[in-house]
Amino acid sequence: MQKGKRLMWLWIWLIQFAAMLALSLLAALSILGGRFVHILCLWILLPAIGGVSACVATRKGLLNYVAWIAPPAMEFVANRIVWGYAPEVAPVFLCAFVSLVGAATGEVLKRQARK
Repeated sequence: MQKGKRLMWLWIWLIQFAAMLALSLLAALSILGGRFVHILCLWILLPAIGGVSACVATRKGLLNYVAWIAPPAMEFVANRIVWGYAPEVAPVFLCAFVSLVGAATGEVLKRQARK
């Protein structure tokens, strides 16, 4: 295995963590825009972006078993950073589920591309 490809997964995972943290920080601050905007960000935007990021990370070379972890984890961490307490559990679980499906989709797409 080439030296450059050995740690490629680590860079992909770090980029995914950083991107999801930035988006989750914005979602945590979205409550300042009103309750509707905040609910939209937590229940629709973050799960959708989490699923897409897990799919893309898996297709780029990250193991699908770990690609789903960053989106819900960063949603939790961002809320702790901004507000000092944990977010509601249900949107985090939804984000985890959609991210898990996204990672599985990325694995299937990666296998289909190899054929």
